[in-house]
Amino acid sequence: MQYLCTTCDYVTVNKECYSQHLQENHNYTVTEKSSGQKTLPKYTCALCDYQTRKKLLLKTHQKVHSADKQWQCAQCDYKTSWENNLKRHTESIHDNIRYPCDLCSYTTTRTRYLKEHLRFVHHN
Repeated sequence: MQYLCTTCDYVTVNKECYSQHLQENHNYTVTEKSSGQKTLPKYTCALCDYQTRKKLLLKTHQKVHSADKQWQCAQCDYKTSWENNLKRHTESIHDNIRYPCDLCSYTTTRTRYLKEHLRFVHHN
């Protein structure tokens, strides 16, 4: 089973890593209380399903819905609100940068994903 982040392009096969990703990258946490009730994020995007417990993260997220996408790819029509996303786009799409697993045929566009793969698939 794969866990796909609905906010970015993160994918994992491990539920624990998925939860950690949501907490570290999007400040989204769902924790079980002793009563069995869930603590849900306070702030919800009005235009999609994004939720967070921090108002600043919601403001940052809302840039994805803005027409003001100041970072334009020089090689295609891709536009984004964040410089780092443009860098990742260029590396993975146009520069074709891949990080292969030495133990199987898995490849990924991010070193973070490769480390996670090694840890959970090969137990390294």
